[in-house]
Amino acid sequence: MHVKAIVTRPVETCTIDESAANLAARMLHSHVGDLIVIEYRKDQPVPIGIVTDRDLAISVMAPKLNPESVTAGQIMSRSLIVVSEKDDVSVALEEMRRSGVRRLPVVNEDGRLSGVLALDDVMAYLASIMVDISRIGRVQQIAEQRTHA
Repeated sequence: MHVKAIVTRPVETCTIDESAANLAARMLHSHVGDLIVIEYRKDQPVPIGIVTDRDLAISVMAPKLNPESVTAGQIMSRSLIVVSEKDDVSVALEEMRRSGVRRLPVVNEDGRLSGVLALDDVMAYLASIMVDISRIGRVQQIAEQRTHA
């Protein structure tokens, strides 16, 4: 299955100049644990980094910095790993494992941000497959009971 089928949309974004205080408020309001930092290229949002709730805790709150004076650009992870909408979910999962991340920005073929794939999305997808497999077994049992009754 392609990433496009299970990606979370719409994606919450921010720009490099937004304050950490604003980022935290937006995460709270949107019920998300990350914001994708974007810049516009040819009027299209292109991901350039990510700020997670953990980044805020470690880089701003723990050292007791003023969250109004720290920007997304100062605390974002710049070594952004992205996956394509056309990538198989197994490719994205392997990329998460290899990179030690739980969220991957998803881009379309033009490199434009189209969503975020979270580990939770992958787990929900895999759980649905397991449910389907268990139903196959149950249908088989019923068919055998009817055949041998």
